[in-house]
Amino acid sequence: MTDLSRGRRSIALLALLALGACAVTLVGGMVASLAYTSWEPAVRRSGLTLQHLRPIHESFAFAWVFLGGIAVVHAWLISLGGPLAGAERLRFRAMIALWCTAGAGILVSLLAGRFTGREYAGYHPAFGAMILGGWGLFAWNFFARAGFSLRGKPVYVWMWSAAIPLFVITFLEANAYTLDWVSRRPLRDIAIQWKSNGVMVGCFNLLAYGSILWVSGVMRGDDRYSRSATGFLLFSVGIINTFTNYGHHTFHLPQTPWVHWVSFLVSMLEVVILAKVMLDLWNLRRRGTPAEGLALPARFGASVTLWTFLMLATAIAMSVPPVNSLIHGTHIVTAHAMGTMIGIDSMILWCALSWIAGGFAGPGSAAARRPLARHAVTVLDISLFAFLALFAVRGAAAGLARQLGPSAPDLSVFVARFPGLMVATGWTLAASALWLISGWALVFARVLRSGPVAPGPGAPDPAPVEGARRLPA
Repeated sequence: MTDLSRGRRSIALLALLALGACAVTLVGGMVASLAYTSWEPAVRRSGLTLQHLRPIHESFAFAWVFLGGIAVVHAWLISLGGPLAGAERLRFRAMIALWCTAGAGILVSLLAGRFTGREYAGYHPAFGAMILGGWGLFAWNFFARAGFSLRGKPVYVWMWSAAIPLFVITFLEANAYTLDWVSRRPLRDIAIQWKSNGVMVGCFNLLAYGSILWVSGVMRGDDRYSRSATGFLLFSVGIINTFTNYGHHTFHLPQTPWVHWVSFLVSMLEVVILAKVMLDLWNLRRRGTPAEGLALPARFGASVTLWTFLMLATAIAMSVPPVNSLIHGTHIVTAHAMGTMIGIDSMILWCALSWIAGGFAGPGSAAARRPLARHAVTVLDISLFAFLALFAVRGAAAGLARQLGPSAPDLSVFVARFPGLMVATGWTLAASALWLISGWALVFARVLRSGPVAPGPGAPDPAPVEGARRLPA
């Protein structure tokens, strides 16, 4: 099996932090949704407004995806060279201390009403410095074990090795507004903000995609796809799109036309990924029953494939300039952002963390079996589809009204009922996710309280990574 038992406490700690950020995101979104309903006065009387809740929801959503990806990368590092020791352990502890301090500070300060108003960076820059410092320590541990050479390594190592330095660059860009040279020039500020946000999304996509490639290879006992030409082609397209996708959000800025056209054409290259996803969907119909203990991760894997297909099809449609001008600034853009983060990134990380939790608990344990868990994933899929469909129709209503004026279709009845329907579907989605992650959180909490254990049964070892630095256990 992939022996994670010797370093399981550090993995469990990162997984708990990730799941905690996920829980804050979900609860924050649930409470924020009430601001659009008749419950808004009650929420306001509690001292909370949408101005408090939105940056909390956004900030911890980003934290969830980054921490979830880092937990999986850390598990790979443990499988590569055993548990952390010496300077590695000190760097890990300092990283955790910085991120916990930043997370607590961000939550308290945003609840207190101290926010910057920036998209995805609504907290004080001092907390950003802590996040960046912790990231530097994570990068140090990663490259100390994986090495800097990528020759002969699987594509998921390439993805992680690219995401780590890219995050540093784009995080600095996201905080460039603190410079007068940027903040006093609104057009430059907006362009840099959206460019940095686009690359940051690309960074956590690379972390998540690399995670699913490694975990799926371990589950299958076959790492060949991670070394295939197709895998590296998808990585190349993803890297290019990371640097160009921001153009979808700046059609309203007076930029040179070639910026928008490059963004449009690169998104069309995603058809390659779409074709691969369609093949995956076909193969899912012919797949046999997964091994004991892997049913839940396999179910999440099927959801990832489905939502990747749907979100890429939506992204390609949104990249067409006339369509983009119709839907820009509407609920459709919000639906696509949430659909991508929940349907692709979160499903990938739930797949990976459910596999790790099942391995720690053992395939025969109640935590690993959880017969209702697969039904909960089905509820997740259905409620997410309904939730996003509501946002799409609401966005279409706004876009058509803006474009056609009085001649637009009358959707006023739906618009009036939208808040209640949104709360119903959104709360169902969030409750299903919270129930699932609570079970994994209990497993990881037990791991933190327990001592080292002998490895249990699980999946076979992945292929060794050529050129990596194996450390003594």
